Amino acid sequence: MTVDDVKERLKYFTEHTGWWDDEEAHGTEDEIHLDVLKAIAGGTAENPQEMAKLAISTDEYEFARWCA
Repeated sequence: MTVDDVKERLKYFTEHTGWWDDEEAHGTEDEIHLDVLKAIAGGTAENPQEMAKLAISTDEYEFARWCA
C-alpha cells in the first residue's frame, strides 16, 4: 500500500461523507483504518508514519460514530 493509495481512499471518503448516513461513513472510516494497519503490520506500507497520519485525519469529519 502506498501513500497515494491512502490519499485516494481519503478523497473518496471526503467526497461522500456529506451525503452518506453516519453508519456508512463510520464503516468506511473503519475500513480505511484497518487497511492501513494491516499494511503496516504486514510490512507492505510504503511510508507507515505518513500513512497512519493520513488515516487518522478522518477524525476531523463530524458524523456520529456508532454501529447498529
